[in-house]
Amino acid sequence: MKQQNQGRMSPYVRMSVNGGVLTVHMTARRVGEKEVSVIAAAAHRVLHRHGGSIQALVLDVGSVEMMKSIGLGMCIDIRNRAQAFGIRTSIEGLAGRLEELFSMLKIDRLFEMKSQRAA
Repeated sequence: MKQQNQGRMSPYVRMSVNGGVLTVHMTARRVGEKEVSVIAAAAHRVLHRHGGSIQALVLDVGSVEMMKSIGLGMCIDIRNRAQAFGIRTSIEGLAGRLEELFSMLKIDRLFEMKSQRAA
């Protein structure tokens, strides 16, 4: 499959599709209500448009320093929507407090873990 870079879709998210892998690069340092609505809408749009040709989804949170509970829910929602298409989902870039939060709430168990970002 040819790479399709969706480019910078907003100040909060950038998408790319390469070799059947959709990567959702969260570019916001803090993910709250405003960022979640933009990130989720963009991810849902790409999933619905390309869902049949995507085999894997990567949520890249390497730039995120803080995520409110609504952001955690968004990660789960994106994973669930991808799963409805038969797409496996992983998280990349979990580190520091965000990694501790995902682990403490056991959200990390819902995702395949990609290589960790340097602390």
